[in-house]
Amino acid sequence: MKIASLFAGAAAIALIASSAQAGEIHRGQYQLFGSTQNVGITNTGIGFVDAIARGYADANLANAGGVLGPISDTFSAWHAYGNSTGDNGTAESSDHAQFTLKGKVNTDCALYSGSSQSHTLDFGTLGIYASDNTGPANAFDMVDDATVSIYTNLAGCNTANNVVLSKNSVQGLVNTGNTGGFDTNVFQKNLPFKVVANYTAGTDGVEEAGSPQTLTADVGDLSATRAHGAWKSPLALHVTIPAPTASLLAGDYSGWVRVEISAQ
Repeated sequence: MKIASLFAGAAAIALIASSAQAGEIHRGQYQLFGSTQNVGITNTGIGFVDAIARGYADANLANAGGVLGPISDTFSAWHAYGNSTGDNGTAESSDHAQFTLKGKVNTDCALYSGSSQSHTLDFGTLGIYASDNTGPANAFDMVDDATVSIYTNLAGCNTANNVVLSKNSVQGLVNTGNTGGFDTNVFQKNLPFKVVANYTAGTDGVEEAGSPQTLTADVGDLSATRAHGAWKSPLALHVTIPAPTASLLAGDYSGWVRVEISAQ
């Protein structure tokens, strides 16, 4: 709390508070032989000089009526005496507090494909030239390519990831049921196939807008891989089984293709 006292007949005094430091107010004036004399404490660091100044200031305070005792009848005097209490703690021109906000998101990769019971895609009959009037060149040959497209509206991963296409074998679909032997010059027991995945993703390690991607495991490829940053989009898988130049054996041809999205 700042306190001050003024002792004089009549005067107007400006009260000033500084933010720099607390201090003692102990100064005034008196009239001596028609001349105004200033008194007040000093802080020169010279002991006797500051002591003399304080003595004059104390005397003027008494003459002005600021302490118990007689007031001067000889000359006019006024005096101000007071002090303020300094800061409790250290005053700073600025202050701050920093708060760290944290939360964890689990790594997740998604590829919606329903239940496993729906994952066997049966072409039924792989058509061949079966008539006895087709001629020796076409007999037992596959009539045309077999194709299937698989679509899902949810695929992706929320961190850097790899998209992998893989097959059961580079041979593709294999006929394992016909064990009677065959002429390898004109028949084959396997059907190689090509698989293409289409989706939208960005480049691994780059912050950018995603772009259409085409990942291909061609005929003769066992697998294909591509790395991406986090992405999500629909995904389409296109499988093509080209009609081979050799004829087909009777029986079931089977194989599989897998698409996998895994975090790096």
